[in-house]
Amino acid sequence: MIGRIADFGRFIVRQTRGRALLALLFLILGSLTEGVSILLLIPLLQLAGQGGGGVTTGQLPLIGSLLGPGMHIALVPLLGCFLGFVIIQALFSRFRTVQMAEMMQSCVDDIRLRLFGAIGSARWRLIARTRASDIQQALSGDIERIRAATFNLLLLSQAILMVGLYAALAAVISLKMTLFALAVGGTVLAALYPVRRRAAHFGEVLTASLRLQQQTVSEFLGGMKLAKAYNAEAGYVARLAAMLGDVRREMIHYARAAANGTLAFQVAGAVAAVGFIYVAVAVLHLPLARIAVLLFLFVRIGPRFTMIQDAIQQLLSNLPAFDSARAMTARFEADRESADEADQSALPPLRREIRFDGVSFRYPDGDGDILREASFAIPAGEITAIAGPSGSGKSTMADIIMGLAEPSAGRVLIDGRPLAAARLRAWRSRVAYVPQEVFLLNDSIAANLTLAAPGASEQAMWAALEASGAAGFVRQLPQGLYTAVADRGIRLSGGERQRIALARALLRQPDLLLLDEATSALDPENERLIVQSLEALRGTMTIVTIAHRAQMTTLADQLITIEPRQAEGENGDRSRVVAFHPAQHAARSANRPVSHGE
Repeated sequence: MIGRIADFGRFIVRQTRGRALLALLFLILGSLTEGVSILLLIPLLQLAGQGGGGVTTGQLPLIGSLLGPGMHIALVPLLGCFLGFVIIQALFSRFRTVQMAEMMQSCVDDIRLRLFGAIGSARWRLIARTRASDIQQALSGDIERIRAATFNLLLLSQAILMVGLYAALAAVISLKMTLFALAVGGTVLAALYPVRRRAAHFGEVLTASLRLQQQTVSEFLGGMKLAKAYNAEAGYVARLAAMLGDVRREMIHYARAAANGTLAFQVAGAVAAVGFIYVAVAVLHLPLARIAVLLFLFVRIGPRFTMIQDAIQQLLSNLPAFDSARAMTARFEADRESADEADQSALPPLRREIRFDGVSFRYPDGDGDILREASFAIPAGEITAIAGPSGSGKSTMADIIMGLAEPSAGRVLIDGRPLAAARLRAWRSRVAYVPQEVFLLNDSIAANLTLAAPGASEQAMWAALEASGAAGFVRQLPQGLYTAVADRGIRLSGGERQRIALARALLRQPDLLLLDEATSALDPENERLIVQSLEALRGTMTIVTIAHRAQMTTLADQLITIEPRQAEGENGDRSRVVAFHPAQHAARSANRPVSHGE
């Protein structure tokens, strides 16, 4: 436990770049001034007992050694010193509070941004294999628990420092009584180790449960229409209720253990206070002023031991979130996409072709190739359709063409130049993508368009809308370009959403436009409108469309089919790739001989 807390503390100090040390400095200065003000209570109480006539520094521990034993201090200057130290201590406390708040927020923001940036810069294959609910939980719930852990670490540091300060002040007055108080507090703190262990276990259970809860909620919200259609809502509610019940039972066990710890501290504190008064009066015969100040100090030390126990418990219950977020950050950073060394504009425009040269692909944990030794060419400026049954690897091929996935073997050549890892981002800057499931921001049409081309002018946006066939209905909307489309674009029809997505892609002015089943969910009329838009774009850019509908395949200058392999001895290969002209495909479908290319 100490090792985990120390590791987290080192991380926070590195992450805050010295701000934690500055906050600690203000804490120390504030503690010292508070200590001096407490010591001044002794002469004040003595003066009160003598009627306010004054006191010599020889009668004052610590202060006498600093000022000299023969000085006489009157009531008014002493009160002025006391007030001054209290004000200084309050100022230091104020600076410390502000510094700690800034440090904590900065630290949490840095952790969140680092994780967010690591996810964004990772290879697509890792992002695709990671559940979206796990990422959401890490960026939201785990980060907030790290905030709580940071706060509890600061409380722990403050409590330990204050116990040390109060113990030092008490030792000046009576070393024996100080050792007595520290022994009681340390013994109770050591005895509560099982409570802290329970807190660590509760943190592990909570981390796992929150991840499962996030997954269940995400699945329910994402598939709510299907859940309603099958009357399956009760099943989701039951799953969530079972998870909440498990956490509730574990939390009750933890709460009971924590309450027992608090009870132990309270009882031990009461017993220690009774024993302290008896020893101070009957055994050591301490003066009343010193007994009063010692009692004041011990009354402040006792809650600090409780604070140490509570801070450690809360810290241990939240540290699993830190471990989880740090592990996810490290995993994504380890699979970071190579950064382009050259300017993206240095990548020459696509002029001749995109060529697959013996490309194979399999997932790292897969048991077979999705593609194997695929070789074909996509001519620049033409329309190429990719067809094949579900699961044959069409979307994987699209990911490779876009530079989101890297071949396991073989090469992708752009005008004869290999598409190396360091050039993937530069290549994607020349590619526009229209998926089957259109993603629209809960914002205006203009904001959705400029997602692909930030800073684009209204003139450019209207030109893209005209090219996609969307300009007509956008002009009829209440605010035109600045009409909000609501969550996931539900204020628009499916065809309208798809044409907005096509306009967004065209606004990018790409070398390559790739459509992945972009019309599969549309009715024939809306598909016809999309086909008309693509026909008008023929020759202006390279277009690749993944589809099996006739309207999209007959549109193509070249058709690439991915066929499952069923021949004996080819079980390890999921599919093969054949490229030919659509007219040849028609002849082939009619069982007539066909001569195809690569």
